[in-house]
Amino acid sequence: MTDISLDISKMLSLGIAATERGEYANALRVLSHVYTTVPPDKMPQGLSSYGLCLARVEGKRKLGADLCQKAILLESYEGRHRANLVRIYITAKNRKKAVDTLDDSLRKLRNDPELIRVRQEIGYRQSPQLSFLSRTNPINKLFSRYAVRLKRRGKIIAITMASLLYAGIVAAIFKLIVK
Repeated sequence: MTDISLDISKMLSLGIAATERGEYANALRVLSHVYTTVPPDKMPQGLSSYGLCLARVEGKRKLGADLCQKAILLESYEGRHRANLVRIYITAKNRKKAVDTLDDSLRKLRNDPELIRVRQEIGYRQSPQLSFLSRTNPINKLFSRYAVRLKRRGKIIAITMASLLYAGIVAAIFKLIVK
């Protein structure tokens, strides 16, 4: 009995590793064998990887998303499940839902390396500089281009003002001491 569970654990690890490498077809074969022999509740570690493989290889996006959500319910502390759910939404061309899920996940699991990597993968954009205008508004585009420069210059101006203020205070103290 323990030999079988060790084999299943090894296969599960191999399937997860293949999914992380992007070998979805190979991972699907391994993970489908694992989850036909073991109920998903017993080994939820690879459930989201299995869902991602189903979505990418067979196009079963709804089933894949359901498996990821089940994995999140069983292991809410694991960022990989949330990252795979975001990848499924991107595969389904549902960017809004992917970004919303990613934002929610980053709020719950701050600095999770898997979520940060998925944010870089999907090309996560920042909100517009002037949020009351649309992203395509020419004023917003122009302001956004120069906002970084303004921030950088603002820091330089603040440092210059602080050093001048410091020099003025030192000069005033020196004047008081000399009198």
